[in-house]
Amino acid sequence: MQKAIITLVFFQILVICQLLANNLTLGKANINGNTIELDISWDNAWNYWQQGGSKDAVWLFVKGKNSSGVWEHIDLSIESKNHYSMPPLSIEPVSDGKGVFVYAQASGSYDVTTTQISIMATTLISAFTHIRVFAIEMVHIPQGEYFLGDGASVSSLVDAIGNPILITSERAIDGNSLSILNANEQFPPETLPTFIPDEFPKGYKSFYVMKYELSQVQYVDFLNTLSFLQQQKRTAFTPSSPSGTFAMVNPYQPDSLYRNGIAISVSGSVSGTPAIYAMDGNANGIFNEDDDGLHRAANFLSWGDLTAYLDWAALRPITEMEFEKICRGVLQPVAGEFAWGTSTVTNANNPVNDGTVFEAVSEVPIEGSGLANHGNVVANGGWGLRGVLRAGFAANDTTNRFESGAAFYGVMEMSGNAWEYTIMVSSDGALFTGICGDGILDENGNANQPYWCNPDNAFGVLLKGGAWSSTISEVGSWRDLAISDRFYSHIKPQTRRSTTGGRGGR
Repeated sequence: MQKAIITLVFFQILVICQLLANNLTLGKANINGNTIELDISWDNAWNYWQQGGSKDAVWLFVKGKNSSGVWEHIDLSIESKNHYSMPPLSIEPVSDGKGVFVYAQASGSYDVTTTQISIMATTLISAFTHIRVFAIEMVHIPQGEYFLGDGASVSSLVDAIGNPILITSERAIDGNSLSILNANEQFPPETLPTFIPDEFPKGYKSFYVMKYELSQVQYVDFLNTLSFLQQQKRTAFTPSSPSGTFAMVNPYQPDSLYRNGIAISVSGSVSGTPAIYAMDGNANGIFNEDDDGLHRAANFLSWGDLTAYLDWAALRPITEMEFEKICRGVLQPVAGEFAWGTSTVTNANNPVNDGTVFEAVSEVPIEGSGLANHGNVVANGGWGLRGVLRAGFAANDTTNRFESGAAFYGVMEMSGNAWEYTIMVSSDGALFTGICGDGILDENGNANQPYWCNPDNAFGVLLKGGAWSSTISEVGSWRDLAISDRFYSHIKPQTRRSTTGGRGGR
């Protein structure tokens, strides 16, 4: 009798998490045996794979809540025949079974209207009382050569005689063939490794990367599947704090939100009941309103926070070499260039439709410059925006690469908005093999993958891309947003800052 009741509740309570950065929507979910049937749609899909370009996709993964109240990762079949999609979509399983990629088959750019798909689990679904399906928009970066370094940026990577490096394979690299150009005189850069193994992801081989920086609502969804102890590790304030407490901000400056609205809606208990988190970006004490900033980039993330999320989502960190491949693509380097391929930028500083899914800015980029949220612009006698914007704030179906501030392959906000953690070309970073997360965290809420760089000391981690507070100096000087800039290679970025966020890949 108890089993029948749980099964009935299970069928009635299928929770679908939706992310609207590009109007990605999941709905009409149903369970049929060990198969999950659902509808999916998103705007501005593209597929130029046959022409040697990129395509976008959606990473789907599933979590189940067991009878003890613990959320577990649900593995999916690794065989294509066990999944089904109506045209125009295809489903690509992965070898570890931690999720599937869903992508549009036909060449071109178009909206994917509501389409039915089904995915088969290999974990017994009837063992769970609740199911949640999560979706993350991704971009597939094609295999191919690219240049590393722009020949000008601070502490940038170049070959032994000072030129940008053409990366032609994933083969091991002798550290003696590399050098550091225009080394940071104020803070000596991290020394280069003697050897970069074959396994270290160098950006030549194809891979997927998150289209957008991790959003605040995505981090809320993550927190709401953790235990009390795990939540305590992954937030700045204890989960037992009162309802309405902003969870991620600096505990020594609790009034300095920097446009982060992640809050406790229901307090947890020190006896073990986890908190329930929600969004309150307008700080009025009412949760998950339309203008609560759900889709703003998640800031105040530590390296441990980001890697925990990526392990939980069965993704992985990206390397600094992959970061440059994503931005530069097949093009020749431009000295001091930003993600959109030029060395000029227009600041995005005045939001419209603030906090909503339509959050954008009133600025229009000057000719030849990209649009990015960066800092030190005084507006109306103050500091200007002072915080993050919605992930993908500048892009719509009419914008070009400059107007949207997009990287070569269509990945958004690689320059500005939030600093992004990457694995550095260093002795600690070179141990990274590109292994993906398994969907499981340790009991303390840390990623449990080997060689992801220590979650607490962040040795081997490099911040890339600049943030909402970044300054822009002349080419060859302090230039945070420049994609080859490594000004901060000397620091170990283990703490939460109002400027730090990130994304992952697979």
